[in-house]
Amino acid sequence: MIRSFFIIYLIVLLQITLFSEGLNPPFLSSSSILEPNKKKYLPGFAMDGKLETSWVEGAKGDGIGETLTISYKSPVLFQTLAIYNGFGDPRFWNSSNRVKKIKISTENNYEESFHLKDSLSLQKLELKKEISAKEIKLTILEIYKGTKQEDTAIAEVNLLSDNARSILIPAKNTWAIGKWKTESNVARITVHSDGTCEMGYETAKMLCTWIDKGAYVQVSLEAELPITKTDKLQLKLKQGGSNPVVEVNGKYLFIANKDEV
Repeated sequence: MIRSFFIIYLIVLLQITLFSEGLNPPFLSSSSILEPNKKKYLPGFAMDGKLETSWVEGAKGDGIGETLTISYKSPVLFQTLAIYNGFGDPRFWNSSNRVKKIKISTENNYEESFHLKDSLSLQKLELKKEISAKEIKLTILEIYKGTKQEDTAIAEVNLLSDNARSILIPAKNTWAIGKWKTESNVARITVHSDGTCEMGYETAKMLCTWIDKGAYVQVSLEAELPITKTDKLQLKLKQGGSNPVVEVNGKYLFIANKDEV
C-alpha cells in the first residue's frame, strides 16, 4: 500500500511539474520603478491583462534608456509584440510620458526599433522575422512628453505567441464595439474590441477604457463629460437589430454612427 501511495505521489508530482513548465509563465523586471509608492507601478503590471494598472519607470528625467525585461524559463517563438502605450488609466494617460520610440532586443543579440503612435489603443509591432528567445528587453529611446509628470509608463505588453502569454480577451458584449452618436450628434463614442475607446471629435477627443460587466459595459473617461457631468458611463443595449440603440446612464440614447459624421 505504501508503494502504491508513492507511485501515485510521483505521478501527481510529475503532472504538476509538466503542467507548470507547459504554462511557461513570464517574469518581469525593470531598470527602475517610480517612487515613493513602488507597489503601484511594478513591472509585472505591464503584463497582468489589466489596462488600469501600469509599469512606470522611476529614473531621473524622462526615462530615456530605461528598460522593461520579460523573462521565460524556456524559449518562446514570436514575431509580434502587442503594446498599450502610456498609463492605462485614461484619466492620467496624458499626465505621464508615453513611449515614442522603443527598442526590442533579446539575449541572442536580436535588435529592432519601432516608432509608436501617441495613443492608448492597441498597437502591434511586427518584427522582420520570427525569433526564439527566453529574454525580451524593451528599451525606451524617445518619448512623448506628459503634461504633469516626466515619468514614462507602459500599460500592457504581450507577445502574440502560442507558447507565451496571449493578448487581452475580447469582450463578450460585442454590440458595444463600433461607432455611436446621439441623435442630435452632440456626443460620439468609438468603442474598440481591445478595451479602449474615444469620446468626442478629432478636435476634442477624450480617451477612455471599458470593461464588460455582463448586463452592461462600464466606460471610464479621462475627464468629466459635460453632457453627463461624470467620468463614468454605463452602456446598455436597449434595442438590437439593424438599427441598434444604446442607453447611456439610463438617460441618454446613442444610435449607430453609420454615416460616421
